[in-house]
Amino acid sequence: MRVALKVAYLGDNYYGFQRQPEVPTVEAEIKEALEKIGVPEGKFGYAGRTDRGVNALGQVIDFEIGDDKEALTYPRPLNGRLPRDVWTWARSLVPENFDSRYSALWREYLYILYHQGLDMDVMRSGARKLLGGHDFRNFSSCKEDTVREILGLEVREKSPNIAVFQIKANGFLWNMVRKIVCSLEAVGSGEMDLSWIDDLLNPEINEGAPTAPAEGLILKGVGYEGISWQVDDYSRKRAANALSSVVKCRMASSYAAKALQDSMTSSFDCFL
Repeated sequence: MRVALKVAYLGDNYYGFQRQPEVPTVEAEIKEALEKIGVPEGKFGYAGRTDRGVNALGQVIDFEIGDDKEALTYPRPLNGRLPRDVWTWARSLVPENFDSRYSALWREYLYILYHQGLDMDVMRSGARKLLGGHDFRNFSSCKEDTVREILGLEVREKSPNIAVFQIKANGFLWNMVRKIVCSLEAVGSGEMDLSWIDDLLNPEINEGAPTAPAEGLILKGVGYEGISWQVDDYSRKRAANALSSVVKCRMASSYAAKALQDSMTSSFDCFL
C-alpha cells in the first residue's frame, strides 16, 4: 500500500528538507522515524525541496509499507518518533503511481514580512503584474526551463508592521518566492520604481532580483486531483501546544532586539 502524509515543520534547525551528508535535514529525520515503524528502503517522495531555514505547514511525503503495518502510518505513531519541531497531521491512502512531487497540480507559499512603512497599494500593483504565465528567469537562481504560471498572488497587511504574501502557482523555481517578495518590498519602499517589475519579467534583461531571508517563508500546501485527506485533530492540537512555547520565546527575543535597535537611535526608554 502507498501512503501520503502532510508534514509541518520549523526549518531553522535544518539544512533544508532534502537529505544531505553530515548535516541535519527534515528528510533524514522523517526517514529515520519511518524506519522505526518498519517502512522499507524504497521509493520515498516529497512535494517540495525547501531550503535551509524554510518552514512548512503542508509539505507532502509518500512511501510504501506492508498492509500489516497500516496502523503505524497514522500521524500519532509517527509523531512519537519525530523531533519536536516536525509533525505529521493528515493522511491519505494513494494510488501506487502517486508521486508527491510530479502528481502536484499546484503549490502555495506564504511569506511573512516585517516592515516599517511600505506602500501596500504599490506592492499590490506589482503583484498583479506577476499573475499568469511568465518567464521568471530573473526571479530565480535557475536559468533553464523558467516559465511558470502564478495562479494567485495576494498581498495583505496583517498588522501595522507585518505584511503577508500568499502565492500560488503551478510550480516554483529555486528562490522564486523569496525573490518575488524582495522585489515587491523594493517597490513598496520606494527604492525601485513599479516599472522595475516589468523589467524583471523581461527575460532578455539580465537583472536578477534580490532574495528575501528564508525564515519568513512557509510551504502552505500542495494540491492534487482526487486525493482525500484524513486530518488528525489530536496531532494538530499537540503541534499547536508545542508551538506555543516557541512563539512565546521568539516574540520576546524579537522585542528585545527591537528594544536594542531603538536604543541605538534614541534612548532605551522610548521603547517602554
